[in-house]
Amino acid sequence: MNKNIFIVWIRIGDYHLSRINAVKRIYGKQHVFSADIAGSDSLYKWNTGEVENHFVLSDKSAETGDFFNRFRNFRKVVKEHNIKYCCLAGYGRKEFIAYIVWSKLTGRKVLLFSESWYGKKSIGAFFKKMLLNLFVDKMLVSGINARDFAINILGQKNEKVAIPYSVVDNNHFKSDEPYNPQYKIMLCMARFSPEKNQERLIDAFLHSELSKTWKLKLVGAGPDKEKLENLVKDTDKVIISNWADYNTLPSIYKNSSFFVLASIFEPWGLVVNEAMSAGLPVACASVVGCKPDLVTDKNGFVFDSFDTDSIKNCFDKISKLSDEQLVMMSDESKKIIENFTPEVWANKLLELLEIKHD
Repeated sequence: MNKNIFIVWIRIGDYHLSRINAVKRIYGKQHVFSADIAGSDSLYKWNTGEVENHFVLSDKSAETGDFFNRFRNFRKVVKEHNIKYCCLAGYGRKEFIAYIVWSKLTGRKVLLFSESWYGKKSIGAFFKKMLLNLFVDKMLVSGINARDFAINILGQKNEKVAIPYSVVDNNHFKSDEPYNPQYKIMLCMARFSPEKNQERLIDAFLHSELSKTWKLKLVGAGPDKEKLENLVKDTDKVIISNWADYNTLPSIYKNSSFFVLASIFEPWGLVVNEAMSAGLPVACASVVGCKPDLVTDKNGFVFDSFDTDSIKNCFDKISKLSDEQLVMMSDESKKIIENFTPEVWANKLLELLEIKHD
């Protein structure tokens, strides 16, 4: 019986690997195949390592074109391994559009992953709607914003779209030690680039009441690093640290007391998943995609990332919280994030594909 699944991303990385492994545990590793469309990338530089039934469709980097080779290798894997279900990472690259169309025309079932939720009805949205209606069977999207976008803007039926797509390996980030509000570290884990808004974040923190007793720690890498370092005069009050690898991240979260993400554009924000899995309360911008799913008034605060005073006022509120209140917010973060795990993701994927399993 043909029931093999093929899951394709640009780069698998540590995050997607946890999702693939969850599907393998539930459905059977012999039926699950995966692929990178590129052999490297300039941003994350992930090392996939040895993954069973995994393929690299092109040795070239994600930023380098290799369309025909990637398409040829995709078809080869699908045919040689008798793939019935193709699960594909969106429609943002022409390779994925080709995978979607070819898979559907050759009788496969197509499931699309998506974090998209920005945009309004337009000519572009009309053509995306046509692509989805003609060639895509189901969609697994990041959260409430993405689901509403798929239904209201892209015209998809309710039963075709499900949550959640954006998950991390919660167990990797959990700590055996209890949450400690006394660390008094406000952590921001993000790429050092304009859309992450760290310059305004630093300014708001330094003018807030929180800065009198807490420190702001920025962890990342990117084009704005030198600019941010030059901006900081008190390196004891604002700490700028280099990007940490996946295995180092849990200890950084564990030694913090709050998490903040001030992006001016963020389709989802997996770092919020990580922070909540580690038990941190969260402050995030209203434009962060995960906000309605993960951040409530019980585990965090929301601010306007374009308004320095709004961020400052958020920090002022945090400065007034007691240790007991912080612990309660930590507990709520842990509770909420349990609905966003690789196992929940894998079961929803199989449900959408209408695959029965033991």
